[in-house]
Amino acid sequence: MSGNNLQNALLRPPIIQILRATGYHSTRPSVLDTLTDLTARYLMFLAQTTAAHAANAHPSDPVPVLEDIYQALQDAGALRPQLREWEEDWQGSEDLRGLEGFLSWFTSHSNREIRRVAGFVPSEGDMIDPDLIEKDDFLTVLKKKHSKTGEESRYSGTVLGKTGEDHPIVIEGGAPSLQEWGSQMRSRAPYITETDSSGVSSAPSNLSDGEGMDV
Repeated sequence: MSGNNLQNALLRPPIIQILRATGYHSTRPSVLDTLTDLTARYLMFLAQTTAAHAANAHPSDPVPVLEDIYQALQDAGALRPQLREWEEDWQGSEDLRGLEGFLSWFTSHSNREIRRVAGFVPSEGDMIDPDLIEKDDFLTVLKKKHSKTGEESRYSGTVLGKTGEDHPIVIEGGAPSLQEWGSQMRSRAPYITETDSSGVSSAPSNLSDGEGMDV
């Protein structure tokens, strides 16, 4: 499975949950694929813009911070309405309407419904187990469901699991690594003798003299 197909497959369940939470209970596969692709492009734009702001603001330590994410959200148009910086300077106050509206979405009913459909918020009448208040995300649940042993060892070294440990590659012939194999090959190479730089071989001795030659 290619990278794009894998990303779309992992992103499709959250899109379905969001659609269900907003009242849609059916859709065409083409519509779902289109929404998934648009969401992936939007998230990729946010990630790239955040990384760019981090590299410009603090190049010595380009790890994104909250301010980089804030600026990326501004570039993506997620914080609207909001005045520009020169307009804020002219008025003498910072415009927080866009940020407040964005933050209020997290406490709104629509976001709670999305989390309820995803299984993070219990529905009315559900029995709540204190040990299960912090639920696993859907990806972890799917991995446990499709793993017969319940372990993540099968996903080790893949995009779905932890980074696999580096193991040395033994080259045929006993070389412990590619670097060692290269050293052995270079040591076995015969020494190149010095040759005439002109690239023209010397003439036979019997033809070096002009005697006996018709001119």
